[in-house]
Amino acid sequence: MRRLICLTGMPGAGKTVVAEVARNLGLKVYSMGDVVREEVLKEKGFLSWDEIKKVMFELRQREGPRAIAKRVVKALLRDEWQVAVIEGVRSLDEIEEFKSLGDVVILAVHSSPHERYLRLKRRAREGDPTSFEELKDRDLKELSLGLGNVIALADYMIVNDCSLDEFKERAKKLLLQLIERGS
Repeated sequence: MRRLICLTGMPGAGKTVVAEVARNLGLKVYSMGDVVREEVLKEKGFLSWDEIKKVMFELRQREGPRAIAKRVVKALLRDEWQVAVIEGVRSLDEIEEFKSLGDVVILAVHSSPHERYLRLKRRAREGDPTSFEELKDRDLKELSLGLGNVIALADYMIVNDCSLDEFKERAKKLLLQLIERGS
């Protein structure tokens, strides 16, 4: 049976690191954020954080809460995979969409707001919060999509409260367990 590992977590928690570990293990990784960025490029011809944010909400308003998940499902149907990872799942509607393809496991990545803020500040990507207040505002917007429900109902949680190497090792160990159970 095919298995989808759906990564969820607040901004800066470490989802991208877990996705990188999954890629290194040979798993196909699909990013919900990449789907939004592709849509922005298609619609606007350029990328900016403001446009990405806007399109993320507009797609869901225009096409329903599963809009982005449906685009990921199309990509999954084109590819060969037994176990795949979907990075950045934000709602239970998206989880339901993925269940049409096989067994779904939700893996939440957790880190404290303070640690996430420091991490995002160091990362300094366009759109990353420049103050703790901005992070709280962004968190509330993310939660408005249903992210908290997905985190609360996660099958597994990995806590990112250690060094990067240790976190990668934790992620690798858990992903290997999930791959084993899925085969």
